[in-house]
Amino acid sequence: MKKLAIVGNGTAAITAVRELGRMDATIAMDVFSDEPYSYYPRPRIIDFLAGAVSIQDLIQYSPEWHEQYNAHLYLEEPVKKLDVDSMSLKTTAKRYDGYDRILVAVGSHPWIPPIHGADKENVHTLRTLRDAATIRKGIETTNRQIIIGGGILGIEIAAALEKYGGNTLTISHIDTLLPKQLDSAASSVLLKRLNQLGLNILMNFECKKILGDKEVEALESTTGDRVEGDMVIIATGVRPNIALAKTAGLRCNRGIVVDAHMQTSEKGCFAAGDCTEWQGISWGIIPVALDTGKVAARNMVDLGSTHYNSTTPRNTLKVAGIDLTSIGEFNPVSPKFESVVQVDEKEGTYFKAVLKDHTVVGGIALGNRKVALKLQRLVSTGKRVERPFSDIFE
Repeated sequence: MKKLAIVGNGTAAITAVRELGRMDATIAMDVFSDEPYSYYPRPRIIDFLAGAVSIQDLIQYSPEWHEQYNAHLYLEEPVKKLDVDSMSLKTTAKRYDGYDRILVAVGSHPWIPPIHGADKENVHTLRTLRDAATIRKGIETTNRQIIIGGGILGIEIAAALEKYGGNTLTISHIDTLLPKQLDSAASSVLLKRLNQLGLNILMNFECKKILGDKEVEALESTTGDRVEGDMVIIATGVRPNIALAKTAGLRCNRGIVVDAHMQTSEKGCFAAGDCTEWQGISWGIIPVALDTGKVAARNMVDLGSTHYNSTTPRNTLKVAGIDLTSIGEFNPVSPKFESVVQVDEKEGTYFKAVLKDHTVVGGIALGNRKVALKLQRLVSTGKRVERPFSDIFE
């Protein structure tokens, strides 16, 4: 019987637990989490922030779920030290040893830009249910909440807080929203729809300072402009958690460096999910966590049995209730690609298909889930498409 340690309890870790349990029911697993709650899908934190669900509604996989796969979950017991040579680890409570393999799946943390005053009271980030509960409590005592960041999370936070009774302003340091998911034309369509929904968004405002004594009073931009507010939520992206891996001697760049088997630089130690870096890439998206969690699990049992061959980047979600999908190559610069676009400003929809040699390799679907599903199917199958390409959106 093998004994495995899994550090983390997010999407990659849960995927690995399930895969390992299905492969070999005799494998014993210890799963360590620094949170007080069992597994919940992070995207649904937004629903809790909006007051739509309770914490218990969000818990998807309980400690009992872990037990059915012969995995014991240790809540609120973060791992402070890894010793790969002895296959042991030390948590805040005690030392655990005797492992045959270790999986590091510790996710990522919010990145805070170098903004003067970001350490003031009422400045928050959103990553956990605890964060969401703190922000919700703050709504009761603040008058205006400013969200720094025009990405998916920033917009979703704004929409959620408005539903919860907040009064928000979202600021973006550039002139487009969701730059990692949309081109500039799609961003314009989305901005118009968000404004129609009542969201206040200020573009081209790069925050330099958060003003106030101890608490937030206002924000000042790099050009000297000022906006008033008494709560700030920073949503400017995430960075892989690598501190634990670095102290354990694992090779790290932006993330924990892994090979195609999800094995780290140290034999017997694997990594998966947001904390990893494969061939210089750290995606930080759920599809990658699912794929790498599965690959890591299989190779922990039978090294070399499965290879990771990359993940087609895709985002399928609702942004403030608006269906949005971007997949693959959606904003190419090379003349080898051909783009077909269909816009309906009245309906607030934007469709784009990117083709190469009559094959759809990416695209954007804003405001229509059926078109999104068709785009996803065409990208995944690689089916040849004939002209007129506009039929893709039918």
